[in-house]
Amino acid sequence: MLDPLRRLTRRGPWPLAAAAVAGCALVAMVVTVVAPWFEDVTTYGFHDWDVVTSHRYLVKLSLLTYHQFPGWNPYACGGFPAWGYVEGAPNLVSPWLPAYLWLPLPLALRVETLGMALLGGAGAYVLAGRFTRSSAARLLVAALWAVNGRWGLQTASGHTWHLAYAWTPWCAFFFERARQHVDGWPGDGRPGRLGDVALLGLGLAMLVYSGGIYPLPHTVLLLSCYGVLCAIEERSLRPLATLAAGGLVGIGLAAPKLLPLLDTFSADPRRIDSTESLGLGALVTLLTSRQQGFHDRPARVSPYGWHEWGMYISVAGVAILALGVLLVQGKRERSLKVVGALFGLLGLGAFHEAAPWTLLHRFVPVFQSQHVPSRFLYPAVLVLALVAASGLGRLIERRRRRRPWLDLAATLAVAALGVDVALVAQKPMRSAMWMVPSEIPAGRPFHFEHDPPFPYVRRDWAGPMLLSMMANTGVINCYGVPPQSRARPGALAVTDRRYQGEIYVEGGGQARIVSWTPNAVDVEVTGAGQQADLVYNMSYRSGWRSNAGPVRPRHRAVAVAVPEGDSRIRLWYVPPGMYGGAAICALTVLALAGAWRRRERAERSRACCGGGAQ
Repeated sequence: MLDPLRRLTRRGPWPLAAAAVAGCALVAMVVTVVAPWFEDVTTYGFHDWDVVTSHRYLVKLSLLTYHQFPGWNPYACGGFPAWGYVEGAPNLVSPWLPAYLWLPLPLALRVETLGMALLGGAGAYVLAGRFTRSSAARLLVAALWAVNGRWGLQTASGHTWHLAYAWTPWCAFFFERARQHVDGWPGDGRPGRLGDVALLGLGLAMLVYSGGIYPLPHTVLLLSCYGVLCAIEERSLRPLATLAAGGLVGIGLAAPKLLPLLDTFSADPRRIDSTESLGLGALVTLLTSRQQGFHDRPARVSPYGWHEWGMYISVAGVAILALGVLLVQGKRERSLKVVGALFGLLGLGAFHEAAPWTLLHRFVPVFQSQHVPSRFLYPAVLVLALVAASGLGRLIERRRRRRPWLDLAATLAVAALGVDVALVAQKPMRSAMWMVPSEIPAGRPFHFEHDPPFPYVRRDWAGPMLLSMMANTGVINCYGVPPQSRARPGALAVTDRRYQGEIYVEGGGQARIVSWTPNAVDVEVTGAGQQADLVYNMSYRSGWRSNAGPVRPRHRAVAVAVPEGDSRIRLWYVPPGMYGGAAICALTVLALAGAWRRRERAERSRACCGGGAQ
């Protein structure tokens, strides 16, 4: 099979030059947006960056200091299931884990952000290649979607779940390639690969592991709608079967995280009202206004700050998307238009009692945990940009013989558009990484305080969780955790009048902590009376275990019955369902490996028989 570079070489120097310019322009756009963060790599981010950084720091702390799996986070709101929380430990199963283990934490944050931006841009470019050969058209999708104004605002605000959208175009790419049974360009007629379905599943699994609380359901909804429309257009169930197979692989690969997530959601459901709506005038403004700083508000929108609304793609970008919807024809393009229109309507929010978002939020459980429906506009731009790219690619291809330089010229024009979008997206990024930590003491024994005791030099809107964690101090008053953990913590601060210690015995006796880690505590109990309970000042959740018997809640804290007299008790936490999920993941990998081997044997057999016949 010819690789893409050899294909370009066969077509002549002009396509090769266009592809080189497109690749450089793609990198330049991403670097332009993220560059301000590398001017000083020692600072931390503002707004929500502190809490999402603490989720990442727990992984580093657990692995390097305590040599444990980051299953439990004892530092926030009395403790909560880190692995069972959708945004917990998002850098554990991640290509950026080495950066967090080997680099200073502020630099690792920047490496992950830059890497995800490049991953998303490359995914958009590769996905567009399923619809066009034109480098200019492919670059157009990346320019309008990958690091547009919405990406800059959300990233600057610390909504790191938004970075997980980088996996969305890759999921769409492998779905499109798998269902078409081709490895090369559309129409090549080459047989498809089992790997495409596996990689589709891997992309979906990475959306789970990356904490994609919005990107995951948005991607699944996008692919489901597109798959149904393709099945109708082609009068075939193949798109749905392909999507189902990829989905099953994704569930299997993500099971070690999914099952603990389901356990947390079942005990602590996240339900949020969402009555936000967006007017058409405000929609045009958020797409075209260059006033896109974090604290700007060029249109009347409410509630929340502009970071939840803005998404600059420029006047030219809006015009290109509109022309694509009006002029570009084709079966796949027709399906994409419907999906793009649906996501656009969802992005307008609850503008009517029968609006798509109103109905989706009311009747589909997974979307009841979401709000700010303007977030649907980000995938809508991806889908509609594919339509425009398909049309632009056809236009260039029709004129390629007489004007072989046309694709290169168009690529330069698209690159200019992309740089314009990137420069506006850069505005909120410039004011995002300014927080400097105060001096943090070392060697503090673990305990809970009600409010975060260690501030940044310049304070932000919320108390810092990261600095308390670095000081080995738990905090009761926190945010960014499952709702019940915040509303009804089982742990008590040392200043609470009900506080009896980090570990104590009810029913007579004394207790002393021998060793402590985020996931476990070893305790010496002396003189315990009959029917005595050992109580650990930590919020109870299912998953806590003990060598003394079943663990149960007492005053919403972790408790276990202890034998009379002296004993040594160990309490430890295991994410519910993680071991079963790991088994499912292993079986999924084995099944894929077995299917791959069977396919290879079948192909060798066909090749052998074919050679004999000749």
